[in-house]
Amino acid sequence: MTGLESIINQIAGDAQQEAEAILQEARRKAEEAGNAAKEEAQQQVKAVLRKGEQDAKDIRDRAESAAELEKRNQLLAFKQQLIQEAVAGAQASLEGAPDKEYFDTLLQLYKRFAQKGQGELRLNKRDHGRLPGDFLARMKKEVPGADVHISPTSCDIESGFLLVYGGMDINCTFRAVFEDAYEELRDAAGKLLFPVA
Repeated sequence: MTGLESIINQIAGDAQQEAEAILQEARRKAEEAGNAAKEEAQQQVKAVLRKGEQDAKDIRDRAESAAELEKRNQLLAFKQQLIQEAVAGAQASLEGAPDKEYFDTLLQLYKRFAQKGQGELRLNKRDHGRLPGDFLARMKKEVPGADVHISPTSCDIESGFLLVYGGMDINCTFRAVFEDAYEELRDAAGKLLFPVA
């Protein structure tokens, strides 16, 4: 081999080594880039999964909360219905009470709402027909100073009575009394129907 061939072989060998080194470096960088991209992709997948899990949990929590609220609303509506039925039942019980008990109740209402001075007590047709003979005397005894007479004409009410003083009417029908005391009656019925443990 001549000197020139030897130099060419040397240059070719060096070029081959350098090409292999460059190729090896390129492979290493490509592998690092691939690993980095793979790691980045794995991080993105994990982030998407975490967000998906959190979104699913939030949706589940909202659904459970909405279901619980609906359950409470239905229970409250049911309780209110039972209380209204209990109050209506109490009113119906008073309206359908035997005569003595019914007129004793009217006397208690009269005692509570009567005022001193001249007035008129108005009853419905049914109550006029069954009015005890001593009712007016009992009224005068319960509220001395009240000069109230019982109207001879009937008025259109379901139960109870109207007290009329000049231009002022005091509605003492059972319906009006129950409506005025509804909140109090509702609370009392609620305590009876749904006692707190």
